[in-house]
Amino acid sequence: MNASTTRLRLLAVAAAAALALPACSAMGAGSTSGTPNNVQFIVDTGPGGGSDLFARQLIKIARDQKILTTNWPVIAKPEGGGLGAMAYLKGKPADVNQISAFTSKWIIAGLSTASAPAKLNDLTPIVALADETQVIAAPADAPFNTMTEFLAAAKAKPGELVQSGGSPNSVDNLVALEIQKTSGTKWKYLSFDDGAPRITAMLRGDAQIDIGAISDFADQIQAGKLKLISVFSDKRIPDYPAVPTIAEQKIDLGEFPAHLQLRGIAGPPKLSDSAVKYYQDFFQKVSNTDAWRQYLASEGLTPEFITGDDLNKQITEFTGAAKPLVASMVTNS
Repeated sequence: MNASTTRLRLLAVAAAAALALPACSAMGAGSTSGTPNNVQFIVDTGPGGGSDLFARQLIKIARDQKILTTNWPVIAKPEGGGLGAMAYLKGKPADVNQISAFTSKWIIAGLSTASAPAKLNDLTPIVALADETQVIAAPADAPFNTMTEFLAAAKAKPGELVQSGGSPNSVDNLVALEIQKTSGTKWKYLSFDDGAPRITAMLRGDAQIDIGAISDFADQIQAGKLKLISVFSDKRIPDYPAVPTIAEQKIDLGEFPAHLQLRGIAGPPKLSDSAVKYYQDFFQKVSNTDAWRQYLASEGLTPEFITGDDLNKQITEFTGAAKPLVASMVTNS
């Protein structure tokens, strides 16, 4: 099953679940002890968004594999690029029935918002489940085939080349700013709210590159309209073995890790050790299934299972790398 088919099926599931949500969401609120029994799965996107699909597919696999015998309703808190979901969890301290899917953008949202209602470090990180490999795409007829060649073109034409992307505070812009700083180059950033206009900007020649997940570009690559010129990863990806990694090209990311987009699960503040272990055991069982690995592969995601000090270290390092860049953007805005 390809990524597009998976997304269409999950959208149908999401729509059906949304109709049943009021009845489901009334279950089991506010338990701060014992085993989770009426779990609500919070996401920071509406139906069809990345975290919504990730959560629903995880639940579906767990039910199909008989790991989960009840249903975990998915509750959308899409405000503020993660701020709404974080604030909701922060307001449910120690509640064993509340968890949320999180991504690296939660760190950025907390840093870039004055008096943010909550930040990721206010919560209880439980596990990182996947690395959403980020790639750099360009029009298929672009005169460069690697990021090194793009940087050479950017040096030849300072400030003239353009990168399309999301919010100015998004991970893709922040890592691009770091590359510009370490490489002595400069290019423009064209910001869009949605993914489709970013692709259109490249196809019509308004932008020369975009940084995103493989699934963002897969259809246009298959159609021969886009190509990949670099991968943010420790090794090349199987579906695009000819595309070099950032590390191979010796491109300096500064303090940023090669893995830019983490997908994981967090709980409220003061979540008990027993509840954390319950969820880690549950997600370990899901992670061990072939169905989960196949789903991740279809979405261009790399399996991970990171917990405890290792997970906290990744979050701390990413926060440290992003903080000065976000601060400079806020100061200059």
